[in-house]
Amino acid sequence: MLLSSFFQQFSSFRPLAREIGYLNFAYRYLLRRFYKLIQVNQKIVLFNHVKMTLPWKSQFGTEVFLKGSKLDWGSEVLLTQFLDKGKSFIDVGANIGYYSLLAAPLSDKVYTFEPDPRIIKDLEENLSQFQNIHILREALYSESGKMEFNLSSTPEINSLVRKSPKDDKVVVKVNTLDNLMSEYPSLNVSCIKTDAEGADFQILLGGKNLLIRDQPLVLSELFPSLKLLKFIKSIGFSCFAFVKPKDKSKSHLPPKFMKIEDRPVNFRLKMIFLVPDRLLSEFEKLVDEYLPVV
Repeated sequence: MLLSSFFQQFSSFRPLAREIGYLNFAYRYLLRRFYKLIQVNQKIVLFNHVKMTLPWKSQFGTEVFLKGSKLDWGSEVLLTQFLDKGKSFIDVGANIGYYSLLAAPLSDKVYTFEPDPRIIKDLEENLSQFQNIHILREALYSESGKMEFNLSSTPEINSLVRKSPKDDKVVVKVNTLDNLMSEYPSLNVSCIKTDAEGADFQILLGGKNLLIRDQPLVLSELFPSLKLLKFIKSIGFSCFAFVKPKDKSKSHLPPKFMKIEDRPVNFRLKMIFLVPDRLLSEFEKLVDEYLPVV
């Protein structure tokens, strides 16, 4: 049954298999399927030597195991190079804690936001190994208050803004990044990660003052629309990303790092870096280079 499932789904994973090696991919895929079959959570060690538990039913956990440090095309590796042990990291849309675990050893404090009540237990288990992580069971947006949160059958695509009549809903507390400055007076942020399924731009709007004050490096799943590019330019930020050819038959090729100054046309991307002026020269040096992925 495992082999049958493997060959049925192989075509959709072919680019990844070519990227990490067919034998390596087959081993990882079949091992992950085995854990799902026996319904046992999987223990792994991340590239920064931190332990992480992958719930057997977590789609995100499967992606982490299959791709390793290439989950976001190496963006996570680059992000860790700009963390500051004297400053804080903010993880918005933490899921089971991947980015929080990468940031905790290299940050003073980590503020982890995850409003989905169904995955809090798994998140808490993963983050319990660190004393400097604060889990906040709330969402972030452009204004504070309460909002209806769409609970997808797949937690990875939960959303405040994308609604589906088929999904359950729950009312959650909503805060803003700017409010954190008064709630945590000593807050000084080095980096922020957002993965909020459509709410990311609103989150940035609600954190404009914090972005201007602390000039943090931001990693986000946002699409670099002209509206976004105009906004970040107005507050002293630029956009960079790892990109791949639009032709998915070339997905196995290593990503190229480039500055994004217009709406992407001939390439695709997964995550973008919003880079403050204080780091601009360092990021410009990386353009056109293929950065090593751990």
